[in-house]
Amino acid sequence: MLGRRQLRSKAMQALYAYYRGNDDKSAVEINMMRGIREIENLYLVLLELTLAVKTQAENKIEIGLNKNFPTPEESNPNRRFVNNPIFNILEVNPQLKEFRETHKEINWDIEDVYPKRAFKELSETKEYKEYMSASHVDFKDHSKILILLYDRFIAPNEEITSFLEDKNINWADDMHIANTMVINTLKSFTPYSNEETKLLKLLLDESHLDFTRELLRQTIRYEDSLTKIIDETASNWELERIALIDKIILQMALAEFLHFPSIPTKVTINEYVEIAKSYSTPNSQVFINGILDKALKDLTESGEIRKSARGLM
Repeated sequence: MLGRRQLRSKAMQALYAYYRGNDDKSAVEINMMRGIREIENLYLVLLELTLAVKTQAENKIEIGLNKNFPTPEESNPNRRFVNNPIFNILEVNPQLKEFRETHKEINWDIEDVYPKRAFKELSETKEYKEYMSASHVDFKDHSKILILLYDRFIAPNEEITSFLEDKNINWADDMHIANTMVINTLKSFTPYSNEETKLLKLLLDESHLDFTRELLRQTIRYEDSLTKIIDETASNWELERIALIDKIILQMALAEFLHFPSIPTKVTINEYVEIAKSYSTPNSQVFINGILDKALKDLTESGEIRKSARGLM
């Protein structure tokens, strides 16, 4: 699911688009909110891709059975993988069933090169062969083989990422979030899971969307005053020399200092230093940490920062 850090990153990306020329504030906000919601669609698309691997395994069994002269193995196929109970859980899940019926833009039966390749690669592994040949397997073994399938042959596949990016330009940036959600979903199932078992929620709390929207708005609304603080604090740097992404990160952090009283300043600094590690240069985290430490000291001394006794993340 999406945490505050991922939502901050979404706001940062929206601000980057805003400063790069899309200066329609309303459109930027709408696109940001739509992009957040579309992560859930990506998550469901990837769960469907996992299910499509079962279809490819079934197709291989059917091809063997329909041969004029099948081998003994083809005549009496091992159905352990296709009968994996986690596949059954996913097939009957109401949310996935509804998604299948309402989203026809990606059909893994047609785009079968990806599930076909994933199954072929999985079936050649030592782990798969041991799973299929074991005298007995339990639910944990069924879970492990599907996690292996996803973690090794779907999540890191750049061709799958490229294909999905062609369907939705934002999805390439969101793959790591959706991949984590799929892995956590596969791990969450138990022998007692059934069609009533819920999939992961994208958001732990819908109010987090309000936070993201307000963070975007406040950073834009107070752009001039936030930029002035950066300019005064980074006295050894000309503002034009600061990379745009670093400037945005600093503006967002300062907006949280000044306009989000429930968020502790320590949390704010930690969050934006971590975001800088992912989105900026190796030296940026040190620069951003230093600027925010100095700005926090100055703003606290001037009485401009007022935080509630109990802060939130």
